[in-house]
Amino acid sequence: MGSSTEDVLLALRNAIKSQSTISYAAKEKPTSSLVAATHLVLPSQTLPKSTPTRFRKPGVSGSDPVSSPGDFFTLDAIYVTWLLRDASVTEYMKQARDNGLTGGLVSVTERKSVVDWLEGRVTNHPNIIPLPCE
Repeated sequence: MGSSTEDVLLALRNAIKSQSTISYAAKEKPTSSLVAATHLVLPSQTLPKSTPTRFRKPGVSGSDPVSSPGDFFTLDAIYVTWLLRDASVTEYMKQARDNGLTGGLVSVTERKSVVDWLEGRVTNHPNIIPLPCE
């Protein structure tokens, strides 16, 4: 499965902002279930859903998702937050668990700010580590 050098978080944001189709794949074949998927298929690249993003979890101090991946939300955690943006708190928690997100769930209190950033309503978020070139 190919990938380019576009930042994972920006690739997801660009797909959401352009209302592109985001699909799932497992063993390089399409699948309809995020739980069964190993990869998210974005217009610009296909990425393992467990890829750490630059979106740091609250209360941690890591500054590099590569060296401290546990300090950052994974691609699927950020995507599920957006996917369930209109769900009630109870439904969000249930669906997140059903989608296999147990430890890396974006908190209920952070959901709105994450969605606002993904949809481009805000340009910065305090928990997003800047790209090296920024």
